[in-house]
Amino acid sequence: MKQGNKPTFSRRGFMKASTGLGLALAAPAVLKGNKVFAGETLMVRDMGGTFYEGFKAGFYDSFTEEFGVTIQTSTNEPDPIPQYKMAVDTDTKLFDVALMTPEHVLRLRQFGDDYMLPMQIEVSNPDDFTPNTFQHDFTGVAIYALAMAYRTDTFGEKGPKSWADFWDVDTFKGRRGLWRSPVTTLEMALLADGVALEDLYPLDVDRAFASLDKIKDHVDLWWTSGAQNTQVMQNGEVDMTSAWSTRAQTAISSGAPVELVWNGGLYNIDGWTIAGNTEKADLSRKFVEWCLDAERQAAYTEVLACGPTNMKAYDYISAEKAAVLPTTPEHISGLALLGADYWAENQDALTQRFEQWILG
Repeated sequence: MKQGNKPTFSRRGFMKASTGLGLALAAPAVLKGNKVFAGETLMVRDMGGTFYEGFKAGFYDSFTEEFGVTIQTSTNEPDPIPQYKMAVDTDTKLFDVALMTPEHVLRLRQFGDDYMLPMQIEVSNPDDFTPNTFQHDFTGVAIYALAMAYRTDTFGEKGPKSWADFWDVDTFKGRRGLWRSPVTTLEMALLADGVALEDLYPLDVDRAFASLDKIKDHVDLWWTSGAQNTQVMQNGEVDMTSAWSTRAQTAISSGAPVELVWNGGLYNIDGWTIAGNTEKADLSRKFVEWCLDAERQAAYTEVLACGPTNMKAYDYISAEKAAVLPTTPEHISGLALLGADYWAENQDALTQRFEQWILG
């Protein structure tokens, strides 16, 4: 892989360092050689699509080659919590390792301590990682953003540059798309109404819905999945939309005339959890450790436009590729951290209210 200039990151731009780091690094599993697991199968659940392709290039194929382990993958539901809980409650072996986000982890913890095993992995270089990569039951491997995207064949260089522009239906005419979820959509509505990034949480929910009232009749599509998000940008079904940065980059890589707007977006971390009912805890931990390597994280960025959690990965990423990742300084400065604590506490109630609003 080409080497590029390593960006300089300000830790104040990321989450506060996790208090669970010590727990994450405690009591490493003792393993005997790379072939001790040869012939076994590890069931891994990711987000499918470019996540699967990226992690295959960065993690899965190399892990199989090194350890002789077959990686069997499946895809998360849009909200992975109900199926995750069901799998453990019924002792159904759906997966050993699953990709989750910090708010997913917080929601699962509310059900008790039996759903996710402690990481207990060995990390010799924790200072190379972005803050909050490590929690006692979660290890981050990829940083993504939800931002705005627009078609340049519609707007040229005069596309919307903020959520206030997106809400300005007179100046920016075109078909609009938003995610059919209160998560991030309420934040977008508040940013459009003049709330500053640093003042988003706790969300002023009534103000957010009042802002959404102004745009509702001009939203042509409420997209529901990452695959659909990519498709509508590729085929021109919408002229502007909220967009996962990974999905927008997939559309751009396919040749679609799409531009990403990082100003006023939100970022989050995807990471591994280990199912509380797995019978392959040691193998799962070895896999998580494998995914922390800088060069392997760099490898997934060739396919998946997520920012690595190991900042040393930028030693192996070309300057051209680094420019489209959310953790570069010019992008992260326009993003805010998604409020995991807030959504862990409020997502169920606000999802119900949001759906009633959509159907009303």
